[in-house]
Amino acid sequence: MQWPVTIDGMGTDMKNLWLKMKEQPDKWIFWGMLAVVLASMVPVWVLSFYAAPNCDDYIYGAATHAAWQSTGSVWEVLRAAAKTTAQYWHNWQGTYSSIFLMTLSPGIGQEKWYFLTTFLMTGMLAGSMFALLYVVLKKYVGAWGYQAGACVLVLLFLAVETMVAPTDGLYWYNGAVHYVFMESALFFQTAVFMGFRKAEKKGARMLLLALSCLLAFVLGGANLLTGLQACILAVLFCGYSLLFAAVGSKKQASDRVCRVLFGKVLEGGAGEKRQLWLALPLLVTLAGFGMNVLAPGNNIRETTAEGMGAVRAVVLSFYWAAVFVTEWMTPLVLAGFAVLCPVIWRMVSHVEDSHGKASFLRPVVALAVSVCLFAAMFTPTLYATSSEGPDRCKNVMRIVLYLLVFFNLVNWLGWCLANRPKSLPVCIAKEVGKKSMTWSAIGFLWMGAVFLLAADKNTYTSVSALRCLANGEAVRYDEENRERFALYNDEAVLDVVITPLTARPYLLFKEDVGNEGSPDYWINIAIVGYYGKNSLTVQKVAD
Repeated sequence: MQWPVTIDGMGTDMKNLWLKMKEQPDKWIFWGMLAVVLASMVPVWVLSFYAAPNCDDYIYGAATHAAWQSTGSVWEVLRAAAKTTAQYWHNWQGTYSSIFLMTLSPGIGQEKWYFLTTFLMTGMLAGSMFALLYVVLKKYVGAWGYQAGACVLVLLFLAVETMVAPTDGLYWYNGAVHYVFMESALFFQTAVFMGFRKAEKKGARMLLLALSCLLAFVLGGANLLTGLQACILAVLFCGYSLLFAAVGSKKQASDRVCRVLFGKVLEGGAGEKRQLWLALPLLVTLAGFGMNVLAPGNNIRETTAEGMGAVRAVVLSFYWAAVFVTEWMTPLVLAGFAVLCPVIWRMVSHVEDSHGKASFLRPVVALAVSVCLFAAMFTPTLYATSSEGPDRCKNVMRIVLYLLVFFNLVNWLGWCLANRPKSLPVCIAKEVGKKSMTWSAIGFLWMGAVFLLAADKNTYTSVSALRCLANGEAVRYDEENRERFALYNDEAVLDVVITPLTARPYLLFKEDVGNEGSPDYWINIAIVGYYGKNSLTVQKVAD
């Protein structure tokens, strides 16, 4: 009997495959990460079909739900959304764009459409990260293709899998749209700002300017973390444009600034003055954020929490930033960046080989800006509530941290290669580059081991979702909610009696209703108003 493939033949095939992988490492890393990301997202998306509205979804969606049920008109729904936004701006909080979107939950028509929440959030996150990295790497570093694609996939994988509170970031519409959706809009805005600087055609510049103004208005009314970030970034981009516009007219002064930022003199001129149009979205952002923080409703909401002084909040922001940097740079995250290190090196070395004109900031300047930007995300909640923020805030903080680490790695290696070609980081990067496929393979194995062997099965989002589907908890949760929705939507039943949920999946369950006197009774009130009932009572089941 003759085997179709011999051991020696298998060894030869493996060797040939390894040689092909070494010839095009970025291609293989990209396709490998694409397979990993798609496989990991399948249970996340499937689980979304078992999600159900909860908590604030009923409060903010009451008017829009009533408008749809009574008229079936999209226009009437939008009118109800605008009216609700105005009411909350006057009576509770100034985040006008977030409130408007909160009223438009996918479940206001029928609860079965609520699953769209997860697709919306993952789509926004993936799209915005793709747009941001495309502009930075394509327009500023001069690299794209498999290299940049691999970077997007690794960062997206880390962002989804390591969310501090994936329920709030992917499955609960109200919390997800307020933070993940809005932070994704900020990533789009940053991409638009940077794309505007590189746009050559007037039509493209005008389109990007109009889009940036629209996003500026939206971001001004977002959660305070994202709104403050939007203001800081708009100021930085506008100041950067002023610097380039000054080159030529005030050559000596501008050269000194350029040396501090880049370690060299940059050429500019009259053509750069068109970048001053970025002052327009800056003004829109500041005006929107002013409307946000000065809303009358904020004064009412502030009575429910004890804040702290502004100076103390700023100082403590840096403390909490340091705490969470050390906590969130986990073995899985370090493994992800280990996979990317040779890819990043090849991107920046490609710029040098092709005599590109990519400009990199001094690493110390880029690091200082990054630290301040990350720390600023903790300031609003410290100032308003004397805490570092709830987990739904930390979802976006953690994603921003990953992006800042990535951009600093790119900038650091690029600057060192351009200005210190014989420095230790460049020498180390060259050695890693020689064994790039081996290095990446070790990184992949490291990621797989950490991901699959986690002691707590809720540590990573996909593993938790798969476990919830496999043990039947998601099905039981869905069945119990469907029984409730049948009663809620029955016009003949005005006094509803339900039993507590017995299934409470980690990724899907937020809070449950309670009777008068319990901490969760506010949810009862919200549901009664949402469905137009007289009462909602929770009947305890005997043991």
